[in-house]
This record gives sequence, structure tokens and C-alpha cells, in this order.
Amino acid sequence: MGYDKKKLELKGESVFGRLLAELRSLFGEVLVSSNNEAQGITVLRDEIGGGPLAGIYQGLRRCSSGYLYVTACDMPFINREYIAYMREILAQESCDACLARREDGRYEPFNAFYSARCEGPVKEALLKGEYRISLVLGRLDLRVINAETARRFNGEAMFFNINRAEDLERAENSSFLNI
Repeated sequence: MGYDKKKLELKGESVFGRLLAELRSLFGEVLVSSNNEAQGITVLRDEIGGGPLAGIYQGLRRCSSGYLYVTACDMPFINREYIAYMREILAQESCDACLARREDGRYEPFNAFYSARCEGPVKEALLKGEYRISLVLGRLDLRVINAETARRFNGEAMFFNINRAEDLERAENSSFLNI
């Protein structure tokens, strides 16, 4: 996008502010991984490596609960029912991560939960210069939500992210967004 994605706006509303309010209503603790300040919130800066995996690592290091819910500031549409569904899975089964698999077979590493047990494998990957989340996921005990199940929770919206100006325009004009 060419600028800090925490400054994204949809229909005149801050995407980050909306996400932050939603997350605060769901979780007792909200952490933000960023190398840029964010007003009124604890910001975790990358210490090892960079990118999303480094952000997950910082969250795992600072998280005070057994699981860390991870989303991205450019994924504006979380789904409370889907988060509750994942929490039910975690209450019944011990695993390192609970996440969805897309139609194309790839994992969706955001809108997912990671166990505190992931801190070691994530740190190890970062120290080796392995910054792709998919490399770490192959080493973890996963509970995978198939694409069909994710679709029941409006997967198109909750896994939608804004990377380009065209994505922002699509978000502004899409009927599935309902904001």
C-alpha cells in the first residue's frame, strides 16, 4: 500500500480502530506487533527477523494466556462466531495451532490461534533465517479447519486482506463486508 496499514480506512472508519475495539471486546489482552507506534496500545517491535512470523513470535513472548489469537491489521473482518468455534476446538483438544486451510490447500496463518508452545519453534525458525510461516507450520501439531467449514463463517470476508489499492476499492464496494 505504500504506507502503514494501521492507517487504512473503510467507509471513513479506521480499520485498525474497528479491529482493536472488536478484539478488546473478545480478549482480555490485545497486543500489536508493529515497528510503528499505535496510540493507546502496547506495540511489540520485531527483535529477531522481520515480517509476520517475527510479529507472531513477539506476541507469543508477551502473551499471558495459553493461546494467542493472531490476525492482521489489513484483515478488517474478523468473525466472532468463528473465533468461538476455534475456542471450542481448543477447549476440547490440545494442539500447537488452530487454523484454516484454504481451497487451494494452503494454510491461512492469520485469524488463527497459536499455543504458547509455539514460541520455541518460531524463535528457532527466525534464528535460522526462515521467515515463512508455512515452514514453521509443518513442524507443529495443527488442528485444521477445512475450507468448507470456514465458508460457513463467511470465510471470504474473514480471510480478505487489503494489500493493494484495488483490494481497498473492492472492500469499499463489496456486499459481503456489511460494515
